[in-house]
Amino acid sequence: MKQAVLSLITITYLLTSCGGSSNSENVAKTPEELKMELVAQEQLEPLTYLTVNAKMKEDQIKTRDAGLFHKSEYDADGNTIYGTIKNSATIAQFKDVVVTVTFYSQTETAIETKDYVFYELYAPNSTTNFELKIYPPEAMAEFGIEIKNATAVD
Repeated sequence: MKQAVLSLITITYLLTSCGGSSNSENVAKTPEELKMELVAQEQLEPLTYLTVNAKMKEDQIKTRDAGLFHKSEYDADGNTIYGTIKNSATIAQFKDVVVTVTFYSQTETAIETKDYVFYELYAPNSTTNFELKIYPPEAMAEFGIEIKNATAVD
């Protein structure tokens, strides 16, 4: 009985250690093959590798110069979003990044959403600055920004 159990354990060990795999699976991939696999993986998922950060500043336009008895006067002239788009991919390059800006009210309700396309190339491991002139709704208290889409460069 002990002999049968020992034989069964030995056979099980041999089958699991060999894995029943063929020799072709044990062949190491070349650096070029690994690089091509990485490029393909990165190109399929641009949103995994692209991130956006931004701040908004209210723009003002001078409506009256300073005089002897008064200061200069300014009126609001929209806003400018200053930000960066970062490509953290190792090899993949992207272009035509679509950024979605959502304007929120004081109660954090989405008021309006707009898409903007940046027709630029985003190299691997790079950060690119951008400016976006906008005219948000008057009820806007906050804004959100995210990358919606991008195209991989072959």
